Amino acid sequence: MEVVGGAFFSAFFQQVFQKMDSQEVKNFIRGKKQTDELLNQLRIKLLSVNAVYDDAEQKQLSNPVVKQWLHELKEAVFHAEDLLDEIKTEALRRKMEAEFGSSTSTSVDSKIREILERLSFIVEQKDALDLKRGSRHKISQTLPSTSLVERSDVYGRDHEKETIIQLLLSDDVTCNKIGVIPIVGMGGIGKTTLAQLLYNDDKVKQHFELQAWVCVSDEFGVVKITQTIYASVTSQTCDTTDLDQLQVKLKDALAGKKFLFVLDDVWNEKYNIWDSFRRPFESGANGSKIIVTARNDGVATTMGTLQTHYLKHLLEEDCWVLFSKHAFKDAIVDPEFLEIGRQIVSKCKGLPLAAKSLGSLLRSESDVEEWKKVLKSDIWELSDAKIDILPALWLSYQYLSPELKRCFAYCSIFPKDHKFNKSELILLWMAEDLLQPQKKTRLEDVGKKYFDDLISRSFFQHSSSNDCFIMHDLMHDLAIYVCGEFCIRLVDHDFSLDMSKGRHFSYLQYSSDYERFDPIYEAKYLRTFILGDQDRSKGRHFSCLPPFILGDLYLLQTVRLDRLFKLQCLRVLKLRGYYISELPDSISNLKHLRYLNLCENPIMKLPDTVCSLYNLQTLLVSDCRYLAELPTFLRRLIHLRHLDFRGTKIKKMPPHMGKLKDLQTFGGEFVLSKDVGGNIDELKGFQHVRGNLHISGLQNITRAEDALEAKLRDNKLSEIRLKWEDDTIDSEKDSQVLGNLQPNTNLKVLAIEGYGGTKFPGWLGDESFSNLVTLRLENCGYCFSLPALGQLPSLKWLEIHRLNGVESVGFQFYGGIKPAFKSLVCLRFHSMQEWQEWCFPGGEEEEGGHFPNLYELSLHCCPKLTGKIPLDYFPRLEVLSLREVNIESLACSHECNKFNIELPFLRELEISDCPNLVCFVGGGVLLAPNLKFIGMRRFKNLWSVPEDMQISLPSLWSLCIEGCKEFKSFPEESNFPSLHYLKIMECPEFVGFPHGGGLQVPNLKKMRIEERNEFMSLPEEMQISLPSIESLWIWDCPELESFPEGGLPSKLRSLTIGSCKKLMANRMRWGLQTLTSLKDLDVSFSGCEEEQLVESFPEEGLLPTTLTSLSISGHPNLKTIDGKALRHLISLETLKISFCPQLQSLPDEGLPTSLSLLLIYKCDLLKQRCQRDTGEEWPKISHIPNVLIDGGGI
Repeated sequence: MEVVGGAFFSAFFQQVFQKMDSQEVKNFIRGKKQTDELLNQLRIKLLSVNAVYDDAEQKQLSNPVVKQWLHELKEAVFHAEDLLDEIKTEALRRKMEAEFGSSTSTSVDSKIREILERLSFIVEQKDALDLKRGSRHKISQTLPSTSLVERSDVYGRDHEKETIIQLLLSDDVTCNKIGVIPIVGMGGIGKTTLAQLLYNDDKVKQHFELQAWVCVSDEFGVVKITQTIYASVTSQTCDTTDLDQLQVKLKDALAGKKFLFVLDDVWNEKYNIWDSFRRPFESGANGSKIIVTARNDGVATTMGTLQTHYLKHLLEEDCWVLFSKHAFKDAIVDPEFLEIGRQIVSKCKGLPLAAKSLGSLLRSESDVEEWKKVLKSDIWELSDAKIDILPALWLSYQYLSPELKRCFAYCSIFPKDHKFNKSELILLWMAEDLLQPQKKTRLEDVGKKYFDDLISRSFFQHSSSNDCFIMHDLMHDLAIYVCGEFCIRLVDHDFSLDMSKGRHFSYLQYSSDYERFDPIYEAKYLRTFILGDQDRSKGRHFSCLPPFILGDLYLLQTVRLDRLFKLQCLRVLKLRGYYISELPDSISNLKHLRYLNLCENPIMKLPDTVCSLYNLQTLLVSDCRYLAELPTFLRRLIHLRHLDFRGTKIKKMPPHMGKLKDLQTFGGEFVLSKDVGGNIDELKGFQHVRGNLHISGLQNITRAEDALEAKLRDNKLSEIRLKWEDDTIDSEKDSQVLGNLQPNTNLKVLAIEGYGGTKFPGWLGDESFSNLVTLRLENCGYCFSLPALGQLPSLKWLEIHRLNGVESVGFQFYGGIKPAFKSLVCLRFHSMQEWQEWCFPGGEEEEGGHFPNLYELSLHCCPKLTGKIPLDYFPRLEVLSLREVNIESLACSHECNKFNIELPFLRELEISDCPNLVCFVGGGVLLAPNLKFIGMRRFKNLWSVPEDMQISLPSLWSLCIEGCKEFKSFPEESNFPSLHYLKIMECPEFVGFPHGGGLQVPNLKKMRIEERNEFMSLPEEMQISLPSIESLWIWDCPELESFPEGGLPSKLRSLTIGSCKKLMANRMRWGLQTLTSLKDLDVSFSGCEEEQLVESFPEEGLLPTTLTSLSISGHPNLKTIDGKALRHLISLETLKISFCPQLQSLPDEGLPTSLSLLLIYKCDLLKQRCQRDTGEEWPKISHIPNVLIDGGGI
């Protein structure tokens, strides 16, 4: 709760009071007595209802009339906020446009009167509803927890139980005499139940002399808890409330004894309270333990001394067993109830409290319709279930600060299972004024603190996707309950909801019917409008369309922008990937807009009226690939904090960009203009920009000293990219410019491209850049040497591309220290056309070499590099990629007779176009027990797979041999037990595999054989030698006549055959009918003799009934598809027909009814006959949901 002028403001009133007290509002009404009086009346009315707000928020749980009263109150407060925003925005407009009005419009006064009238009615009702001033209800579980547990009621916690029991029984607790084990998780996830299991375990009971269980709940009463513990360990009550006497007695009782205490449901995060409470425990014996259960990670931080155990959701099967125990009385259950029950359990998302509550609710319910009603309802709508579930989660909500409550409630705008992007959500909160400003703290950092608090309190959880978060369905239900009908989420194309009172709207699916959005435009107070996000691929597809068809895209737009831009209360507008090619000038109507996201649209220009959106904080137009310029007067957006135009065609900056003093992130290139002498001095206005800054056009700087005006040394950026374009005409000036662009030493990522100097400045490589992690030097063609980069202590990734002046990488590169490059994990040299020599100082005979932690080494397109690459110089190497280099050997680093080389960490090896390299190590054996991937392409000296490979590389998972003209065979005995993928391509001398079952690859899943003119046979007895193969690709093998005797392996799921004329001629002998696992078949007739091709395909009896996907292509004579052969394909879902120019009809019997997708490509005759409604073949395909012809729908 926030205190302003002596009043405590509840969550819902903070914004309106802060805006009322803002300087802008005060300035606007100065001298306007009537308006000032009306605002004072408004303040009094709001204070009156604010006083009872918390009581109403609690009573709404059981009284629907109070809930409706709260709704009316919130609506009135929203109107007050809108009005105050209007005043602030008008004050800002006058400031920007230099207008000075002497009187406020009568509409402001009339709007205040309307709000007052509405509030008066609401205030009158509060007494009738018996709402109390300043009432703060204590919300707790229905009953306090006890130590007793019903073991048969616990499922899926065996692993967690055993892990913590081991910790409990261990006396090794670091330096802490008493070990405190926190168990953290959201309400209802089973923390108490797990603690009960641990407390009652026989081994645990035998290990500890004393035990005590305390249900702490929301109030950490030190005296009361101490009394409870004392009573438990002494079996005597102690009525004294003197804390000193209590603690002395407890200390004596615990002296020298090993104890286990459980403090269940703790909320206290204040360390001083905990520190005072735990003092008597120090008299206990070493190895004593305390288990603490909590929902908030802050409790674990305050109290824990041992590892925190974060309790995860139950597996669905465990949840099902728990639900079944409570839902089904009888052993025999109707299958329909079982099916619905499974769906209900899925809805619980692994929360045991929900499974148990819903199971108990349905236990006595024999009507299947009631079960269906529970399935379709939000759990909050089920009053009986609410009794158990609501207190568990409501308490978590009540413990949130006022500002966190509103931020959490706002999340209900998104659908269930939505993946939240932390940075984006913070920008949305900021746009909605949900972040409370703090002195010397960026709003974005305030938002991060809010988000982290919600994570620590289990309102969000980490998603399996990187950098994303999810919200449990019950937490989402809670947010919906709190926010009510003000947040509108459309799911499954449901446009039937009442939109008129909505304040926030989202629709993250796709609909091509723009008329469905008509009800949205009636929500005239809408603040948030979010479209798109779930399927971004559609946006990317349209953003790449050529300009000459963009004019037609307006017909595809889902929303009517002319109507949308009449919703003047909008603060957030997100239209990502929605086919917008033109933005109307009327966007200027959205004067309250703070967040505008137009990413991935084929838009070509932003109207100048965007620059009148003075409240705008965030402007995102990334991946608008035809957008060529920013508006000229962008500098007027003085509140702009985030600008992102990456992936656009913008190559010129609007004038005076430096006036955007609040800018925090700048996504895209800051292009220095040639006609204004570089305008680099504008960058000095970017002193608040965080993250990355990309500066291009550095060749346009007129005077080298102007680069100092950028003041990069004063800006604590984490990433800087510096780019010169075109060939340099003044190498000396480039050197001085780069010297003057020295960044701050906090820099983490640096990229320099197109630099024209002959050497790099001294600051590059200086050890003062101790935070530099990534460095990329590209196309610096006049530099003849590399800087001393080896002394950068934190450098992990180093990429050097197209430095064609460098002939030798010598000792200077290492910086004169040892070990050099001590943190480097990735080193890439690419397109170094003149590089000839790489020196490796020291060697194996000296202690401590360079590159001690190198993970990846990549040498590409360095045609003059010769000699040896001593792989043992890189002891932790995992990935090695060599392309177009002329090295002779991967030998050891000093001359010796060592024949083998050991690389115990190597996982991936790629060798491509290295004509002088002999096998692996000059004829020796590569011992790499963890090597999983080998790719050898155009490898001149490879005649056969080395016989020792199967022994020295036991973990080999993937082997690719491509373009090796001399490659002929595998060893007679080839056993690769770990191999899963084998590809042999463009190896004309390779005829076949070893005879007599010599190839043994029991785990091979996928084999691809392509462009092998002499290839004549697959491995013999494939059922035995390749028992696990699931995918087989055979392409352009004209001499292959048949599959081996015994047929193809039974587990085969996917088969592709193309350009194999002899094999295609014998297709009726393929034996596909025996392949009961085959799902996908792709057949291409390209390369076959025309006289062998019949006019109908497929033949009856050729295809197995199990197929779900069939592709037919490259058949020049095909005129009809044989319906008899297809009618038994009852599982076929996808049919693809391509490059069949003579095909003009589909089966008279029709295509299988199971088809959901038909793709027709480059079949011109058939295309005309399949047109919707008018084509002769249309009746045969009209039942198929998705029909695409030549890439488009019909």
